[in-house]
Amino acid sequence: MIGLGSDHNGLQLKQKLLSFLEQRGEEVRDFGTPSDAPIDYPDIAAPLAEAIRDGLIERGILVCGTGLGMAIAANKIPGVYAAPVTDVYAARKARESNNAQIITLGAHLVDIPLAFAIVEAWLQAEFHGGRSSRKIAKIRCLEERYSGRAAAVQAVGGRPC
Repeated sequence: MIGLGSDHNGLQLKQKLLSFLEQRGEEVRDFGTPSDAPIDYPDIAAPLAEAIRDGLIERGILVCGTGLGMAIAANKIPGVYAAPVTDVYAARKARESNNAQIITLGAHLVDIPLAFAIVEAWLQAEFHGGRSSRKIAKIRCLEERYSGRAAAVQAVGGRPC
């Protein structure tokens, strides 16, 4: 299942993406916003990212004016990786190299055809593992070190975190 959410700045693009995803046969959970009334992007990004963390959805797409605020907010949830993307190559690499479960789009930066191409590329991509797995392990180690959840003493690449 794919989560989809936007603030008021991304509402129109989110609605187009919802139709696009449904036409692809994807099961979509809409995290809001349902209207163009102003809403703060963390109020949408956090619940979607938490649903990924909790295994309720597999991937997510968040839309705001630039995609940056949504990415910052979603990345505060440990174990969740959100990448702001503005082109097809970055979308593909976000998944293949960084194992991003969320992409964020800027409604003021990408038009609808480009947004569709970005989402298509990201959905078709899979995490490659290999050298990227070592890098993702180091990111997880940083999360543990700075979240206060663990002492972060596990070895990564032969060195403690």
